[in-house]
Amino acid sequence: MVPQIILERLARVRAREKAMRLAWGAARWLALAAGALLLACLVDWLVDLRTETPSGLRTFMFVAQAILWLASAVVFVFRPLGAPLPDRELALWTEGKFPELGHRIITAVELNRTGAPLEGMSVELLAAVTRQAEEHATRTDFASRVDSLRLKRGAAMAAGTAAVAVLLALAAPETMPVLLSRQFFAEREIPRSVAIEAEIVKQVRPSGEEVKLRFRARGAVAFESIAGSVRIEPAGRPDEDYPVVFEAKDQEGGATFVATIPPASVDFGYRAWLRDGRTRKRAELAYVPRPVMQKIDAWVLLPVYVGLRPDGTPYEQYRMRGEIAGPLGSSARVALECQKPVVKGTIELLGRTSGDSLVESVLRNVDLKMDGRKAVATFDLRVGETAYRILVEDEHGFGNSTPPKRGIAIVPEEPPRVLLLPERFSMPGEALLTDDSEVEGMPIPLGSAIRIAYYCAHPYGLDRARLSYRLIKGGRAAEEGAPEVPWLLLPLGEVRATVEAGPYDLRRGHFEKTGFRDQVEFHPMPSADPEHLHGRTEGGGCFDFQTKPIAGVQVGDQIEVRIEVFARNPALAGVPGRSETRVKAFVTHPQLMDWILQSLKHRDRIRQLESRQRGVFTPEGDR
Repeated sequence: MVPQIILERLARVRAREKAMRLAWGAARWLALAAGALLLACLVDWLVDLRTETPSGLRTFMFVAQAILWLASAVVFVFRPLGAPLPDRELALWTEGKFPELGHRIITAVELNRTGAPLEGMSVELLAAVTRQAEEHATRTDFASRVDSLRLKRGAAMAAGTAAVAVLLALAAPETMPVLLSRQFFAEREIPRSVAIEAEIVKQVRPSGEEVKLRFRARGAVAFESIAGSVRIEPAGRPDEDYPVVFEAKDQEGGATFVATIPPASVDFGYRAWLRDGRTRKRAELAYVPRPVMQKIDAWVLLPVYVGLRPDGTPYEQYRMRGEIAGPLGSSARVALECQKPVVKGTIELLGRTSGDSLVESVLRNVDLKMDGRKAVATFDLRVGETAYRILVEDEHGFGNSTPPKRGIAIVPEEPPRVLLLPERFSMPGEALLTDDSEVEGMPIPLGSAIRIAYYCAHPYGLDRARLSYRLIKGGRAAEEGAPEVPWLLLPLGEVRATVEAGPYDLRRGHFEKTGFRDQVEFHPMPSADPEHLHGRTEGGGCFDFQTKPIAGVQVGDQIEVRIEVFARNPALAGVPGRSETRVKAFVTHPQLMDWILQSLKHRDRIRQLESRQRGVFTPEGDR
């Protein structure tokens, strides 16, 4: 049986050896695990510089570290500790460390164990050797020569690992805890020297225009001296990078950076980098077209004095290309259509200032009533306004880049146009208008009537008519200094159309079925289409002016007559339109007959001269 003292000494060696193995294995495991963790943190930090570290990569690094930790623990700790250290092996190690024992310890251990082969050996000799081994074990500490260098190296390695950890914690007190927590799937943002974010994460801009992408930056750095980049990722196109430059500082100590993107029309997402910071979220920009006018229509709503349609609404006149022209007192209705829905719009009424006739300024605004892609507005026409401009906005607040501009004109307030129709001599029932029927300048016998036919027109309606006449004694105008002969006025009655009278003939001044003696003093023609066109724009008359009631008329006197017609416009109530003056001389019946004969002869001579001229210039074969 192995002496107890020897077993105790060997047990102490065994314990000391396992402690050394544990210390050295634990130190190596700690260094390797810490290095792997630091490497994973570094990879996470570097990847996060450009983009968010993929969850797959973080999972892979965590699993890899876990496998490494477990494998290294098995290799460096558990397997060395689990390796057996039998007494024989420890005795041999002791003999090697203590040569003076002379193999007594190994002999005592080997030959005193149960089942040891003792055949042929001296029992007394074995007992003596065993006593000597006990004596040496009593005075010798076998464990004192167990190699302690591993303990020192393990301590140094652990101290170095701890020092690196302390240094990193001191150098990056905010970053390291975050990086470590991220290795265990904590969703925390890695601190950077610069934090940058897009001013607008989702924005909409007009297509085909330059874009300014703005970013807000924070951090304790000199923003004026740094720059970054932005990467835009157009849909279906290669990515592009553009510089991000300093623009201005804000009141909170941060700064604004801007990137200029050239005109484009393809939507894109974008990210920005500034120093070691980056935008955490992918911002997006979508392009939309600005509103464009596809159609502009304008109507002039005529004043009430022009008349109303059967439904009681004013008459309208369509204006080509939106150009507006109408009388004072009119209104304008403008309707437009865009290529896309619009939500806001206004019409700017422009006019020239009194100080500078070449400069137009906005005199007033009229809001548009919106209806999807269409809009309409109504405004009255005012003096001084020369044009209008249309501005619309879509749901994003983008206006039309080139607001269309159209002119406005106030139609001058002119009196009606009045013309005396040629004097004609026709027998009752004669319907044709021939050159032979004209009797321009024919005098009239005393007491006879003067047949007067006239035509009148006004674009905004005829109101009433009258005959103006005066008698010139002796056929001479008043001498110089003598009072002017006043004009006398005779109102003309309005004659309405009837089915029996037939249509009105503007060339003759009466209805188709008007009798030879019937009088049409004044007839304003009604509208041929009351739903769309206002009437009374043309008219006239044909009547006999009786001179017999004029007192003091003598042969040789002359009478001047003219027709005066008033417009329906109240502003022209005292300003009639006047025809040219027609002068008639009073003669006797013989004088009238002589004038007729002379006129006929003169007409015959003219016809003969025309016939001769045609004969001269007509080729002989064509006669």
